[in-house]
Amino acid sequence: MFDVVVVGAGFSGLQAAYSAQQAGLSVAVVEARDRVGGKSWSVPLSNGRGVADLGAAWVNDTLQPRIWSYIKRFGLDSQVVKQRLGHTAVMVTEEGQRIEFPFGITPEFPPEQKRDLERIRDHIQAESLKPNGFRPEDDQVSLDQYARNLGAHPQTLKMLNLWTRVMHGLESTEESAAWFIEYCRSNRGLLAIRADDHTGGNYMRLPSGTQSIAKGIASLFGESKIFLSSPVASIENHKSQVVVTTTNGKVFHAKKAIISIPSTMYKELNFSPPLPEAVQTVTNCTRLGHYNKAIVLYNKPWWRELGFNGFMMSYKGPACVVRDTSIDDAGVYGFTCFVNGREGEKWSQLYPHQRRKVILDQLAAAFNVGKDSEVYRPVEFFDQIWQHEVFSRGALAPVTAIGHLTKYAHVYGKPVGNLHFVGTEYSNDWKGYMEGALASGEKGAKEVIDALTAQTPRSRL
Repeated sequence: MFDVVVVGAGFSGLQAAYSAQQAGLSVAVVEARDRVGGKSWSVPLSNGRGVADLGAAWVNDTLQPRIWSYIKRFGLDSQVVKQRLGHTAVMVTEEGQRIEFPFGITPEFPPEQKRDLERIRDHIQAESLKPNGFRPEDDQVSLDQYARNLGAHPQTLKMLNLWTRVMHGLESTEESAAWFIEYCRSNRGLLAIRADDHTGGNYMRLPSGTQSIAKGIASLFGESKIFLSSPVASIENHKSQVVVTTTNGKVFHAKKAIISIPSTMYKELNFSPPLPEAVQTVTNCTRLGHYNKAIVLYNKPWWRELGFNGFMMSYKGPACVVRDTSIDDAGVYGFTCFVNGREGEKWSQLYPHQRRKVILDQLAAAFNVGKDSEVYRPVEFFDQIWQHEVFSRGALAPVTAIGHLTKYAHVYGKPVGNLHFVGTEYSNDWKGYMEGALASGEKGAKEVIDALTAQTPRSRL
């Protein structure tokens, strides 16, 4: 019998397993996929010059100490590439109007619209920096209604919707104001989430891909103790032990289990006895957004020759935000396009060749180039639709239903018998990021260590 069995080999599961092992516990990890990393997935380019990060991609060296310590430990810190700043960015309205503006400032909307947007932005920023948490009543209204109650103009409401699409793959009518503000608080405020410099979460990328970090943690833990391609069929939560059975016939007995999969997917597991009704209600109603990526690579950065940063925002879609994610030293130039929310859902239902054409057409329109331009001659094109991943069902972090953040706070993410739950959604520090997953994994391991220590007879201590 193991002390702990961990279900899921994403960042939270790997960290929980490694922390528990470092405390002297015997640990096994069960993973449904044929790889570690969860929503961090780095696939090789056909030209051999690097990888494309289909999932998690950005880190910060000062604000995210857990992930950065691993990057240094694995000797990856000398490779990091800072996000491109400066030059000209592009905003595209619902009507297809292009607005060019200096990267890093508010787009040049009409003065009244700009003042209103900055008013609402600054209000949410201030709320997200308050240390005493959100107001319970703000969990009863959507972010859209919250802004309407503040007198937000229609164009401001569109920008808020863009923010929720970019951050969560949902619309601003689909998540509570409290959840949005709490998410911002855990990420150093609204402005930090949006920032591409040293103050934010979109600061640095790894040429080797973020999955290299997950592989490194797996190596520290011991790859022989990670059982890949082993989807869980059932979890029996007995008084004295947990029995985890996989679809390929493996059976793991342990004193405790750490469940490291999105809460949205708990309903797909066969728990015996069933999870408490309140836990089922809150987790059954969490949502993972339509959070998709299209990565387009070229032989040269043709947009820079035109004076563009490569950053684009669009109300029209289907991509709501585009960033230059080139690795110049490797001769890899291109964009990562985030195709999220309702427009992302529509895009995901197209055939692959249609998805490619739509993205190339959007880039051409955004950067004001014609049919004969380099935009239509990419050397590689990737797309990743996370809701089509059977073991992901979407990205980034599951969002609680409106009203549930407060109503079910007493059970959400809390242990149930010998079951403990981890994941970036439960983190109070960088929720939705790899850093948040590591923080939650550490916390889950400590819960288990403390519980097992309390159960150990004093004569054995």
